[in-house]
Amino acid sequence: MTVELELYRAGRTDSQGWTLLRLASVIDVSLVDVPKIPVTVIFLAGCNFDCPYCQNAEIIPLESGSESTPSEIAGSAKGFLTDGYCITGGEPTIQKELPLLLKELKAPGKHVNLNTQGSVPDVLEAAVPFLDSVWFDVKSSPRKYQQVARTRNDPWPRVRRSVELLLDADVLFWPRTTYVGGLTQADDIEDILDFLSEIGFHGEYVIQNFIKSAGTRESEVEEFYSAPESEATGFAGLARSGISVRLEWR
Repeated sequence: MTVELELYRAGRTDSQGWTLLRLASVIDVSLVDVPKIPVTVIFLAGCNFDCPYCQNAEIIPLESGSESTPSEIAGSAKGFLTDGYCITGGEPTIQKELPLLLKELKAPGKHVNLNTQGSVPDVLEAAVPFLDSVWFDVKSSPRKYQQVARTRNDPWPRVRRSVELLLDADVLFWPRTTYVGGLTQADDIEDILDFLSEIGFHGEYVIQNFIKSAGTRESEVEEFYSAPESEATGFAGLARSGISVRLEWR
């Protein structure tokens, strides 16, 4: 199965002219999505990738979720006793109205984090002024990107452009990869580290483990497994100059 690599989901407006986004859900408080910061998590629906191990597969379809205005979504997320927001999905940047939502959320003392796979750099660039940090999901080796994302066109050039613009921006850039037993190989991790080193990244690169869950599609993950941490301990030795590797096994 492959999907079209859409630049963005077609936006609509309501009867009053408000731009509509697709919202999947809001979690009032999370202590794990942004390091040391309790945040409210906003799941936007729709994704232009179809990674077989996706943990939120039910919101991959572009028409999943329900339509809401940026103001309505921001209103539903405000008021909780948190120090900020994490916007995730799906892939938030396929909704070109994303910066409007971020602008509504941005406030003094509030940390705004975005989770993205970086396939829509134009929207990401417009979102940067309202962001404090970005979790960037590097799916695989550049040479295997289209195979893992299962898109009709190779998304890697746009992903690379997104990484470049974030490195030049005043935001915290946190790259990470999900290690999927039966899919991810050690040479994929080496290729990613080589890319991060080549592009001038300095900091921490996180490798997290894949876990089968209620959000994955059973038929898609039959051949994958949750790898023991011992299978990945050697990755720390692959670190490049200025880049540390941290395993986050759950």
